[in-house]
Amino acid sequence: MTQATNTPSSPSATPAPNTQAPKDGRERWSVWMKELPRWNFKPEKPELDPPTPLINEKDLEEILATADAETAQSIRADIQFLEYEVLRLFRKRDHSAAKQQNMYRFYQILFLILAAIATTLGSLQALSLNANDRNWLALFAFLETMVALASVYLATISGREPPLTLWMMNRRRAEQLRREYFRFLMDLEPYNGRNKIQRRLLLSERAAEINRGVFPDESGIT
Repeated sequence: MTQATNTPSSPSATPAPNTQAPKDGRERWSVWMKELPRWNFKPEKPELDPPTPLINEKDLEEILATADAETAQSIRADIQFLEYEVLRLFRKRDHSAAKQQNMYRFYQILFLILAAIATTLGSLQALSLNANDRNWLALFAFLETMVALASVYLATISGREPPLTLWMMNRRRAEQLRREYFRFLMDLEPYNGRNKIQRRLLLSERAAEINRGVFPDESGIT
C-alpha cells in the first residue's frame, strides 16, 4: 500500500511526495509503465503494511538535532498530534484517490481494447461480404454485437460512480490535508499568533472541514 519516497539522483533532484499507493516492484519500470493500472489494487490495511509518513524520519531527526531542546520537543509534539488529526484523514483520501485513479485508467484501457476489437471485426465483416461468405459474415456480426454489449455494460458500470470524478475529489482533499499538515507544522497562517490549545482546535476544525469537502482559506474563515 505504501510507496517510499524516491531517492534524488543529484542535489538538485526533488523527491516525489510520499503516497499511500501500492508498492509493487515497479521502481525500475519506465515512467509510462509505472502508470499502468494494477489488476489487484491492494486495500488499505495499515496493520499489515505500515503507512508512509509525510516527513522522512531520518531527515527530521537530522534537522531537529540542530534545534534547541524546547523547539525540538514542540515539533515532535505537533507531529504526534498531526498523526491523528490530519494524517489518518490524509491516508484514507490519498488511498481512495489512488484507487479511483487506477480504476479510471483500467476502464480507459478496456474501452481501447473493445474499440480495437470492434474495428477488426468490422473489417472482417467487410471481407466476408466481398467474398460472399455468409457463415463467416454471421459469425463476425454476432461477435461484434457481443463487443457492443460489453461496451454498453462497461459504460454503465463506470458511469454509476464515475472514477474520474471520485479521483479528482479525493485527490483535492488529500492535497489540501497535506498542505494543512505543513502549514500547521511551520506555524503559518492561520495558526501563527495563537496559543497551543487554539492552534490545535483550529487544526481539528479545518481538517474535518477539508475531509468533508469544505476548503477554508488561510485566515481560518470557511
